[in-house]
Amino acid sequence: MEEILDPQVEQEVIRQFKLLSFGVSEITPEDEFKGMLRRSIATKTPLRVKCGIDPTGSDVHLGHTVPYRKMRQFQELGHIGVVIIGDFTAQIGDPTGKNESRQALSREDVDENAKKYLEQVFQIVDKDKTEVHFQSKWFDDASLKDVISWASQTTVAKLISHDTFKKRLEEGSTLSLHELFYPMLQGYDSVCVKADVELGGSDQKFNVLMGRDYQKVNKQRPQVAMLLPIITGTCGTQKMSKSLNNYIGILDEPFDKFGKVMSISDDVMVEYYKYVAQLSEEEFSKIEQELKSGNMHPNIAKKDLAQRVVAFFHGDECGAEMRAKFEAVFAKGKIPDDAPEYKLCGETLVTLLVNSKLFKSAGEVRRLLKQNAVGLVDGEKLTDMELILDDTFKGKTLKVGKRKFIKLV
Repeated sequence: MEEILDPQVEQEVIRQFKLLSFGVSEITPEDEFKGMLRRSIATKTPLRVKCGIDPTGSDVHLGHTVPYRKMRQFQELGHIGVVIIGDFTAQIGDPTGKNESRQALSREDVDENAKKYLEQVFQIVDKDKTEVHFQSKWFDDASLKDVISWASQTTVAKLISHDTFKKRLEEGSTLSLHELFYPMLQGYDSVCVKADVELGGSDQKFNVLMGRDYQKVNKQRPQVAMLLPIITGTCGTQKMSKSLNNYIGILDEPFDKFGKVMSISDDVMVEYYKYVAQLSEEEFSKIEQELKSGNMHPNIAKKDLAQRVVAFFHGDECGAEMRAKFEAVFAKGKIPDDAPEYKLCGETLVTLLVNSKLFKSAGEVRRLLKQNAVGLVDGEKLTDMELILDDTFKGKTLKVGKRKFIKLV
């Protein structure tokens, strides 16, 4: 007998699938995901949506937020977010896309990074609808017998079919045995939290699908892989990365966020609208069409995007303020009213900029000087690292880069 489907359930399945599939690179297997949604809606049982973080650093940038924005969408539809803190695998290092083994971190470094990561992630996901699990809960007390048991649930042939591993073997690069354990451990995480869906970057497909394998062996319903794009950095050519200094960080000041968005190319702007602007498919399509037709000027669209990004993290009022400030500084050539003041006391330019707290180190300041990025507003560039700023500079304003100003008093 043919199953009779509830029209209301089917309508809700279509609605949720449309929302959740927008901006996604791949859903594997798609039919299973629709089936999961159908059972979830019919039985009023939320899906468990997993996303992992390896706290190998402390900063989260806009690229990292893409899967967590998708998690937030799931949560707004009534599902549960499950954040895995890879405090164990971070001490191995994800080999994905790496040409060599990553340096191991200490437990203290990992714990500190994890704390800072969570503070930033909770600016994106709904904390009240999020479970947080540390891998150490199930891996710290694992015995050698457990490890051998997990290893027996996959094959060497499968592991070395991983693109990264395969490439390194072909090139004769080092591939350590412990790195082969990384996909296995990530896969076993899904067993421990009973994940229904795992979110990950498109470069994580192999590791996410390992979760399906391990769940099947452990008699669980296998999770669905929902893969999301790796967004382009502000440089416009390479993926967003802190090491490439082409990122927009969650911890960046609002004005820096606004300015960095304004620095991107028009092509990248469209990409950001799709993946980080929290738009529906219809809203995105309308903006994309208006840009293509010329009805919307790219500069106006970019300001709208920058305002959205700032507002998401700092509120609508702050987003509007940063837009007004940007227009005053760059369109009208004004010095920001809130530019910090610094009292001159005969220091070198390098010392002054470090003591201003706007820069972390003298090395960073020296790099800016070499790049001709420091100068006086309406004056010359300053490149002499030994320059003494005496009373003759009083009343002038330093401009560093495009968005930092210091009033000398």
